Amino acid sequence: MTTAVPINNALVQSWKSLDQSWRFAMLTFLAIRVFYALWSSAILTIQPLAIQNIVLSGEPILTVFNLQTSQAYTYVRQVHGQVLTFHAVSPSTIADLQTGSIWDISSAVALQGKYQGSKLSPSKTVPSEIYPYHRTKPYPIGWLAIWQRFDANWYTSVAEYGYGTIGGDDHFPPLFPVLIRSLTPLFGSAFLAGLLISHLATLFVIKLLYDTFYEWGGDALAKRSVLFFLIYPTSFFLFSVYTESVFLVAALLCLQSMRKSSWAWAGFWAFCAIITRLQGVALIIPMIYLMWRTHEFLRKSAHWFGLSLAGMGGLFYLFLRSTQVTNGVVPLVESDWHAHLVPPWETYWYAIQTLASGQFTFIDLFNWAVVTLFILLLVAGWRKIPLEYNLYSAFSLLIILIRIVETQPLISASRYSLTLFPSFIFFGLAAENPWLRRAIIYTFIPLNLYLSAQFFLWGWVA
Repeated sequence: MTTAVPINNALVQSWKSLDQSWRFAMLTFLAIRVFYALWSSAILTIQPLAIQNIVLSGEPILTVFNLQTSQAYTYVRQVHGQVLTFHAVSPSTIADLQTGSIWDISSAVALQGKYQGSKLSPSKTVPSEIYPYHRTKPYPIGWLAIWQRFDANWYTSVAEYGYGTIGGDDHFPPLFPVLIRSLTPLFGSAFLAGLLISHLATLFVIKLLYDTFYEWGGDALAKRSVLFFLIYPTSFFLFSVYTESVFLVAALLCLQSMRKSSWAWAGFWAFCAIITRLQGVALIIPMIYLMWRTHEFLRKSAHWFGLSLAGMGGLFYLFLRSTQVTNGVVPLVESDWHAHLVPPWETYWYAIQTLASGQFTFIDLFNWAVVTLFILLLVAGWRKIPLEYNLYSAFSLLIILIRIVETQPLISASRYSLTLFPSFIFFGLAAENPWLRRAIIYTFIPLNLYLSAQFFLWGWVA
């Protein structure tokens, strides 16, 4: 007992000795991570099966994915000429709405009801086309595997097998896969390595965001703004094997280095940002602006060195693409993704046309609303934060808008908006009004819960 007191005192003193931003970051990170752990566990318990009743290539298909085991199945949902619609009954059985017959998922045989003894036929569409793992293996523990979705599998596949094994993998820049590959031997799983990197990067992002917002408006505003960032509808991507958190670390450190006129470090972090996501080229514009403001633009070797490092990031990624020769060195057209570059207004107009046609999904509407909101925040707040941050946001938005995907307007814009971090200060400012604070909270949290649940259930949300 006597030794426990000095140990406790030492821990308290160590905690107090930490910088305020680190204490805030650790506490909020822990709270948000517990929140997602509870929510994902609830989804695993309440809805262990992800079921879709869809039509592909004229074939009525039933797709089933067991969240607890990561087993997937695809069947033709037509029996004796009748198209059936299914829903979950238990982790191993489903029922059709038309007759109430109970079906075993793994064997596709009706166990009881009108269709007892009947069997669903396998679909021409194999499970891997609906639930793509891109050669990676589903992680065996359900409460972790629930984060193993979509782009996470692209990055882990590149980390495990390199580029060129799957068509379109050159769309994913190399830094994140390299980091994953470097830690994979420690964990025996590329997916686990990616999760650790994303989590550590998210912790660092919280600290860096707090520092940035504190500089702009003090402690209370910084805390509110960061908290709104963390409950933002698509913030759950920070905790999966996606690049948002790693990119944000590089972008925030790059901008901090610029403001200190540390051009070598600014160039290094811009290089890292660009080979994490091509959106990182937006950092070059504020770098040039801040160099110009010193009245010694390009007269110092440090200017040239910093810009050269940043430029090398883009050139390095283009070189990697040139070794694959799948969609061309410069991604003007990406046939694997049905994407090409257009003027930014064309992408926005395409989204409006899609909404006006009535042939749109909730995600289409949400992506358009998010882009519109962040454009308005950028314009309204132009003079309220340092210009270099506005330049970064403006050119980041431009990069988001110049790429059009024919299958979905403004695809993933709601996720990409996480990187427009300067605008989150305005949510913090708006929250000084109690009514606006409630409006933000009551909008963000339900949307976050809904979108994250859809993500866990293999729903495309961004």
